[in-house]
Amino acid sequence: MEQLLFILFLPFLLSLVPGQDGGKRYYAHQVVDDRYGVIAPWYKGQDGQLSLRVRVAAETMKRYPWALPPNSVVPAPHYVFSGAWNIAEDGTITIPPLSDWANGDLGQRAAYVISSLVDYYRYSGDAYAISLISVTVDYLLDYCLTPADHPWPNFLISVPNRGKPYGQADAHGFIQLDVTAEVGLAILKAYQMIGDTRWLEMAKHWGDLFAEKADLRPGMPPWGRYANPEDVPWEDIQTGGIVFILTFLDELERLGYTGRQPGSIPKARQAGENYLREVLLPRWLIDDTWGRNYWDWPDPVQAENVTEFVVRYMMEHPERFPNWKTDCRNIMSLFINRTSVSPASNGDVYHGAWAYPESSGCCGRSLWYGPMELATVYAQYAVLAGDEWAKEMARRQIILATYDVHETGVVEDNIDGGQIVAGDWFKIAHPMALKHTLAVMSWLPETFGAAPENHIMRSSAVITNVIYGVGNISYQTYAAPEGVHEVLRLAFPPQEVLADGEPLAQREDLRAPGYVVKPLPCGDFLVEIRHDSKRNVSIKGNDPQKEERITSVPFSFRFKGNQVRLIGSLGPEGGLAEIYIDGQKQLVGIDCWSPIDKQKQVLYYRSGLPEGEHEIKVVPLGKGNPRSKGAKVTLEAIQWSDARGDNGFGEGGGPRETQRWIFGYPNRTDYIDSKGNAWRSATEFIVRLGHLADMVKLAWWTEPRRYHILNTPDPEIYRYGVHAQDLTAYFTVAPGSYYVVLKFTESRDLPPISRAMTIEINGKEMVSGFDVEATGGGKGRRVDLVFNDIQPEHGVIAVRLRGTYGGEAIVQAIEVGPGRKEGGAQPVLFKAEERTGLNLLTNPGFEETTSGSLGRMGDRVNLGGWNCLFLSPSQSYAWAEADYIRHPDWGLPEFHSGRQALRTHSDGNGHIVIYQDVPVVPGATYRAGVWVRAVDLQGKGFGRSEGDRASLIIQEMASCGKVILEHSPVSLREAGPYRELVKEFKATDKTTCVRFILEAVIGCKYDEGHITWDDCSLVRVE
Repeated sequence: MEQLLFILFLPFLLSLVPGQDGGKRYYAHQVVDDRYGVIAPWYKGQDGQLSLRVRVAAETMKRYPWALPPNSVVPAPHYVFSGAWNIAEDGTITIPPLSDWANGDLGQRAAYVISSLVDYYRYSGDAYAISLISVTVDYLLDYCLTPADHPWPNFLISVPNRGKPYGQADAHGFIQLDVTAEVGLAILKAYQMIGDTRWLEMAKHWGDLFAEKADLRPGMPPWGRYANPEDVPWEDIQTGGIVFILTFLDELERLGYTGRQPGSIPKARQAGENYLREVLLPRWLIDDTWGRNYWDWPDPVQAENVTEFVVRYMMEHPERFPNWKTDCRNIMSLFINRTSVSPASNGDVYHGAWAYPESSGCCGRSLWYGPMELATVYAQYAVLAGDEWAKEMARRQIILATYDVHETGVVEDNIDGGQIVAGDWFKIAHPMALKHTLAVMSWLPETFGAAPENHIMRSSAVITNVIYGVGNISYQTYAAPEGVHEVLRLAFPPQEVLADGEPLAQREDLRAPGYVVKPLPCGDFLVEIRHDSKRNVSIKGNDPQKEERITSVPFSFRFKGNQVRLIGSLGPEGGLAEIYIDGQKQLVGIDCWSPIDKQKQVLYYRSGLPEGEHEIKVVPLGKGNPRSKGAKVTLEAIQWSDARGDNGFGEGGGPRETQRWIFGYPNRTDYIDSKGNAWRSATEFIVRLGHLADMVKLAWWTEPRRYHILNTPDPEIYRYGVHAQDLTAYFTVAPGSYYVVLKFTESRDLPPISRAMTIEINGKEMVSGFDVEATGGGKGRRVDLVFNDIQPEHGVIAVRLRGTYGGEAIVQAIEVGPGRKEGGAQPVLFKAEERTGLNLLTNPGFEETTSGSLGRMGDRVNLGGWNCLFLSPSQSYAWAEADYIRHPDWGLPEFHSGRQALRTHSDGNGHIVIYQDVPVVPGATYRAGVWVRAVDLQGKGFGRSEGDRASLIIQEMASCGKVILEHSPVSLREAGPYRELVKEFKATDKTTCVRFILEAVIGCKYDEGHITWDDCSLVRVE
């Protein structure tokens, strides 16, 4: 059993292979690869996987159960009041009880609901979005504001974790300013779409409060994190979340409002921008700079939502941030580096696509909504910067992230299958997914738009009304400033485009009003329209869709095709109806209720149907929802199409140009070398440092290690670097053949065994025991290794470096480019000691060990040449024995020899592994030993829990890290004085490395017992 238990945790010891497959399933579906081994859509409907994800999210929101008085203050879908939900396999939604604390996500949830539905209406024409937006905004403004005598009067209580859920919010709940601004931004978009002036006036009032309370002193944050810091248990620090406020104020300015005191809002916004530019951007590598936004903890780490808003804000204001291309790229890719540190999450590249959690502190194997959110800014950056790398990063991430959903609305966010976050938090499962999926589609419509259908994919102005007629698409924008434009994907080429009834000219570009048409390979057309000063646009052409008028309901119709839409009217007296397709009742029906009258709107649509004959039936229920004044179901037309088109999904994409990275490079501008090549800061690499570990602080050398580097015209490339026991850098590339150049210089004072490195590329060992100092002939000298004919696997080139014998690997820079590269050094390797009688272990008696470390769930640390790995959920400790003179009640220190040893204990049910890798001679015989003292204090300590053991385990490896044989452990199970555990063995003819392992399993707490290790030895005996 003990050997089995140890092997169970072996993946923590042997770092995961780069480009890991993670099994044959990701999230909810079996893995599908394209011809290059890169993640491909699991969904085969011609509308595309992202179109399906949008429809399922919207339908789940539309069919959500309603809360009714007296259980709620007004009738509305439960998600208006509560983020908690359960969903059965068949799609049945139930609502669990909600605590005050869990109600704190209301602000973020409302922002996602409102903003996603504004975008959804533009895309789909489904006017029920108006109804859902209206009930959400009205609840916030009627029941979630501070009283008039509050220091921030009539201001949103954005995190109402006090008060009555489903009722009136308590002003002593958290009033988090960045969350309020995010909601305010969504409400402004909703106002422009629907026209309720009360919403605008409230948003203007919030903007005035932000302006009036801003600290305008240079270098100071204009706002703290909270309007009521006295009610919040953690610090009132605002960092990158300031951009939510800037985005909100910027939208008010765009609508022409500058403040109750004219000019006060631009003045406050400018102060915030100055703080972003002058304070936050220079400290872009500090962990909390792009954090402190999630409401339920201090969140002092980089988080995906702040990263998204900061990057988008700079991209949309390039004139204010002239370094935006480099800053945006660095910040959004730095998040990959930071969020992948936890072994509990294992953020990594999966079939070519990055998948990672929301931060370094949350949320296990839920690796889905972070990439879904950041794919949006990668896609936007790709378009605005013309960057193929960003486009491919977005494409792969969103394809993998949308493996999450079933058509029933069930979402599996555990990359290994099952639910972690999505089963508890509705806002993330669907409203957030709806918003971000639509955003990626808007920026990459040629790749992810539904084929062959008609959709407004992107608009620079809010769409207030859209009619998706057959061969006649008409829409209205809220405003039409200079440069206003939309991008549409259509199933037909326009024959005429009108703006306010006047024809627009077809053009080659949009430097003036007009329209541009780009045919797509599948037969669709991308149409971009610019219509300065004109708000009403219509596009006419020969649409492959067909249409039939509907004169009465109930209604039944047979059609041949793969998509269908029902067109009708909504209003205050609208009613409910069920939908049947091919005799099967659909999960979502029709709701014709709306607080405002709308005609010729999409009431229901279904794409991706199997080709062939279908029947659709509409059955009115004779009633309306709890807000409706009637039961009218008014259908006007049915549209359908049998047009076919293979949309594709961007297979074979990726950058082909040379990529050059400097590790540890802290500057915000690229380094230009002596040949004019640009080198960027390396961010797309992983090191498993542990839960909440600060990657930059622990693994980056951001200060120059040496100023003088010999044998190079570009010493700046070699001055910084990264150091870690095990790291993997991933280069996203297009298909082809590449060279890889690894650039090093040694600056450390270490023995050769601690300098030795192993280099793998795409899982193939290229060199083992590589010694930079020996290869270069001393410290501070350039050493370049060149590897040619490298083929990407799963669309990436994965370069892994690790300490061959437990030391740290280093690298200063890597260059990856197409073709071949000549030159490079011949690596000098550290070899195994061949003499007998020598102890091969580093720091064998722990005499060089000072202090110690603690950890849990895969955290690891190096203590004086020993690797310590903490495997239990409870916290465990590996600490210098001599230090316990300060805790005599935990057992006085005792040594087998010398003045030091290593003690291991825990908070209960601890599991700790301590090991070294040592080079050995194949076929030689070795003796391994360790002296162990196991202690039982007061009859409650070691040996009293089933499974307690102190074990010596020997693994033989063909190369370090690749086990070929594990010997049965030698174990101690009872408390007592120092005893030696010994294992003698003859290495196999393939063995070149031995892993010497000390394993401690102890059930008691640290004040009840412990295990102390001393005088370890690994000696060749013949």
